[in-house]
Amino acid sequence: MSKKTMGLMAASVAGAAVLALSTPSKADEVSDFYKGKTLTLIMSTGVGGGNDLNARTLLNYMVKYIPGKPEFKPVNMPGAGHVRATNFLYNRAPKDGTHLGAVIRFFVLHQALGGKGVKYDATKFNFVGSTTVSNVVLGAFHTAGINSFKDLKTKELIVGGTGVGSGSVIFPNLFNKVLGTKLKIVQGYKSGHTIDLAMERGEVQGRAGFTFDSMMAVHPTWMSKGTFKVLAQIGLRKETAHMSIPLAEDLVSSKEDKQVMRMFAGVVAVGSPIFTTPGVPKARVAALRNAFMATMKDKAYLARMKKIRLSVNPTNAVGLAKIVSDIVNAPSAVLDKAKNALSRKGLVKCKAFTSAKYCKKKKKKKGKKGKKKS
Repeated sequence: MSKKTMGLMAASVAGAAVLALSTPSKADEVSDFYKGKTLTLIMSTGVGGGNDLNARTLLNYMVKYIPGKPEFKPVNMPGAGHVRATNFLYNRAPKDGTHLGAVIRFFVLHQALGGKGVKYDATKFNFVGSTTVSNVVLGAFHTAGINSFKDLKTKELIVGGTGVGSGSVIFPNLFNKVLGTKLKIVQGYKSGHTIDLAMERGEVQGRAGFTFDSMMAVHPTWMSKGTFKVLAQIGLRKETAHMSIPLAEDLVSSKEDKQVMRMFAGVVAVGSPIFTTPGVPKARVAALRNAFMATMKDKAYLARMKKIRLSVNPTNAVGLAKIVSDIVNAPSAVLDKAKNALSRKGLVKCKAFTSAKYCKKKKKKKGKKGKKKS
């Protein structure tokens, strides 16, 4: 290669470097956008539960990895089995990367089954990641007199539930329809925390739809002291720390029922998802995803999660998006069987069962304004 050619190449490289320095990078654009801003973290559950604790803890550490280092404010938006928060994020929240959702996984299933009130497409959210996967449990309070899953086929167990699209209603309903259990479902409690208090009062006898992680974070001694007995777990596989507890899929015999239970196990695999709205610029989505993965390796974050008894077993954005897509686009035959398994007949309204102060308030519809007289 001649000296002239080498000189031209050197000049070309130097020119490219100058051009790169003089053009704002995508990182700079993202940093400029987030600097001085406050992210809004929308959570579909009430204050005090495992989802609330998990999401708040994540954002406390994640914001420092987002270019511009924004602040964040948590907003609890429970209601309609997590549909209220999901609809807000899809339709009303700004599509600029300033709003993040920490919504319980059942919003995906609710859409797949054509649930009431759905005004979103879960596959179009920009997923950031999932902090962990923890199996869902069904269990009884120690005063219920239930010692095994087999007992549920001969004895009634009163379980508390929140919204009709929540796991606290979906899973006991599923067990009744597919496995022939005798769970009496009281639907309409304000939150999972309210259900826990109802168990302690002796008002209800059990609960389903929350995870091992969630339970251990809020009630770390419930299992060890025998306060709450887990009767079954729902997931793609048993949790290693709880191998003696039966897996729901193993409790059914027919191939068709196993397919239905497997689909619900897939819903559990969605884990604890974090996402932002559709339509966010790609560079900001990438920055949020990078910040999430960096947080998953942050020693201070991991130590804090261990201290509050929440596990970290992350799923990246691509993997999470695929899981969601597989559920929403499941074969129609499986979806039809799942729908049949989740008939809402027999649910007991919270206000008909206990004091209204423990129950969700029905949102009043705004009346139409009358026309002014001329």
